[in-house]
Amino acid sequence: MLRKIGIVARIALIVTAALFVSQLVVVISYLHGERSPPPPFAIAKRIVAVVRLLDETDIRNREDVLAVSSVSGFQVSVISTMPEGFEDDFSLRRMGVLTQKMIDDLEPGRSVRVGVVSSGEHRRNSSLMTFVVGLKSGEMARFSVSDETTLRVWNLPVGFLAGFFGIVVAIIAVLAVARETRPLAQLARTVDELGNRIEPVQVKERGARELRTLIRAINAMQGRILGLVNNRTLFLGAISHDLKTYLTRFRLRLEMMPAGTHRDKAILDVETMEQLLNDVLLFANESSAGSEAETVELNAAVGTSAMEVAPAGDTVHLALSADPLNVRLPRKALRRVIDNLLSNALRYGTHAWIRTERRDGMACLIVEDDGPGIEEKDMPFVFEPFFRAEPSRNRSHGGTGLGLAIVRQILDAHGGTITLENRTAGSGLVATVCLPVEGMGR
Repeated sequence: MLRKIGIVARIALIVTAALFVSQLVVVISYLHGERSPPPPFAIAKRIVAVVRLLDETDIRNREDVLAVSSVSGFQVSVISTMPEGFEDDFSLRRMGVLTQKMIDDLEPGRSVRVGVVSSGEHRRNSSLMTFVVGLKSGEMARFSVSDETTLRVWNLPVGFLAGFFGIVVAIIAVLAVARETRPLAQLARTVDELGNRIEPVQVKERGARELRTLIRAINAMQGRILGLVNNRTLFLGAISHDLKTYLTRFRLRLEMMPAGTHRDKAILDVETMEQLLNDVLLFANESSAGSEAETVELNAAVGTSAMEVAPAGDTVHLALSADPLNVRLPRKALRRVIDNLLSNALRYGTHAWIRTERRDGMACLIVEDDGPGIEEKDMPFVFEPFFRAEPSRNRSHGGTGLGLAIVRQILDAHGGTITLENRTAGSGLVATVCLPVEGMGR
């Protein structure tokens, strides 16, 4: 049944149910609540104050005092004899003792009686108490105290309980709304992940009808996007294969030509075109569904790459972390990241300094070089495909301008980051790559 109700209807139903429950609590409290008097101390204190006022007021102004002192639930009158039908009530003895003590503090010797009136104008009522206190004039002050205007449950005003239960019901309603919107929050996190990975992230279809329809559409969209990317990769792979075939034939013909400057330049152009095709195909492959992730030790991978790039060790200087730094991604992908950064450092500089460390649950690789660095105006664009910083890092150094784009694409797909900044001491560039340490979560 709930599966057919929309999210708007669900929220409206929750709010309506919350209001209904809160009102139901008030009604039940009214029907089953007991009428109890105000706190004894407050009653006694008020009686003493009125008695003092009556004693000190001229008899001609007494009516004004009585009019001011009488309020709803607390009526005052001056009588000369005990009320007809008055009976002492021993259940109110505590109230009488407290009032007597306070009257004695005012003037000892005065009598205080507390009970109920069972006949005449007032019928016996458990919520109506009658106090009779002697005055200086010899008359008596009669106090009729009731709680008819304030319904109490567990000796608490029903308004307070209604507010308390209203808050409780509101909290329950908020939790219910949060439960209904939880699939929406999960969907938002999943959509956010789509920008960093190409593999589909299937979201469980649950919640309101509109939300399930949206989740179903996004799940289907992920599959279509993956199909489009894979088709693009196949398309580029086919073009690259055909172009390589013609480039190979072209190079064979160039090799058979007589040696000369023009022949050498033509061969160099063919080699550059082959490298460009390889990089384009690699970039396309990295944007499609890649290999399965595996656990790789970062220090070992850096050491292996450094030995292959600089066997003598005189141009690459290592400072690796003493603690193992396990990261999770395809081994070839990590190798490609390290090789790209290391080759860039040695292409534009003469030395490279590599160190690894752990920062806030991330395994970080820092590569520094002593090259010309990158101008600040070019920093926002260095990760764009085919972008070449000018003039310090132009095509005369080789490369196709896809290296850093491939590196960022790999890192984005596995929860990593890369930042570039110029060295503060001397010329050169600092590239910092961070990947989640295995077991720490993203």
